[in-house]
Amino acid sequence: MNKYLLLVLCILGLFLGQGCHKKDKTEAVTAPAELTEQSVTAFAQEIAKGIVQEHPDALNNAIDEETIQQLVSENSIVYSGFDVEGGKEYFQKCLHLGEQAVKAVSTGGDFAFTRYYFENGEHHVVFRTYDDFNLNFMDFVVDTVNGELKLKDGFIYNTGSTLSKNIEYSMLLNLMIQTNPTDNAHWLQNAQELTMDGQHAKALQLLKTHKDELKDYPLYYQLFIANLYKTNAKNFIPQIETLKEDIDGRYMLLHKFLYYFNEGKITNTEEVINQLIPHTGDDPIYLLFYGKACMNAKDYQRALDCLTTAESALPLLWDLWYSELQCYKGLKDTDNFDKCLQRGKEAYGMSDAELAGVRKQLLG
Repeated sequence: MNKYLLLVLCILGLFLGQGCHKKDKTEAVTAPAELTEQSVTAFAQEIAKGIVQEHPDALNNAIDEETIQQLVSENSIVYSGFDVEGGKEYFQKCLHLGEQAVKAVSTGGDFAFTRYYFENGEHHVVFRTYDDFNLNFMDFVVDTVNGELKLKDGFIYNTGSTLSKNIEYSMLLNLMIQTNPTDNAHWLQNAQELTMDGQHAKALQLLKTHKDELKDYPLYYQLFIANLYKTNAKNFIPQIETLKEDIDGRYMLLHKFLYYFNEGKITNTEEVINQLIPHTGDDPIYLLFYGKACMNAKDYQRALDCLTTAESALPLLWDLWYSELQCYKGLKDTDNFDKCLQRGKEAYGMSDAELAGVRKQLLG
């Protein structure tokens, strides 16, 4: 993700030839950034451009580190953690979102700036990360710091919490596990281990039993929702609805959206997309997900129409290309399947042998 905002220093030119020449020591003065819709939008666009070019500092350097550190340090235990060996490094690792965004792009995904808005006296920008049908939005407040535009704290959709709270509780969990074997944080670690081990019913029961002790950790609801789905996917929606008093509405919508598209529930997918758009902007990535929902419902022509429309507004993502191939397979249209297949050579540099492998995998 884009960590960029580096000041360019003026270097005095070296004089060639003989003799000593007096130089004018004129310093270049950079005007403070204006906080307007145009400047904030351009700022966000530059961040997105840098991430797509796989420069993580485009995002990393754009985040106001000092403000985030002040916010997480309001927790006295976390504050003391900065003096523990590795504490500052752990904070930096949590803060640096650019690496995650670049990883998504480098593995066939995408990163984009999707929306600007002004609300309650604050300028907001929304970014989106996509990778392998995983979706995340980040809604940041933008302000000036020492004359530069910076990303202040922001809401991270796939954690249901702010960046500062994510970092605060990640650092707290790390510290408690290392220094206090009897702390409640160990129940959360146990639940995470059970989840990773596929013991979803046990993990869910553990989380329910220790909700009061653990609910302030953003990781708590991430694990809770994941295990709700794994233990009873059929009733996932009514179960997640019971959490509406505990979690952010945008977080709820994202999980509903991912559930509905995966289940091939076309109407529900469209309804939730329409509820998300006012928050995230009308992101063309929704066309990919809607097309996939249609494909999962075996409505291949409708899916294909949607996917080809998405292609005009998005890079040719691997998932987009592969989903189109699946639709042609479903329609038994081998001519267009082969035409679409050949586009993999130009888009991904695939060899004929690799393309033949994809064809065999899908058509047999």
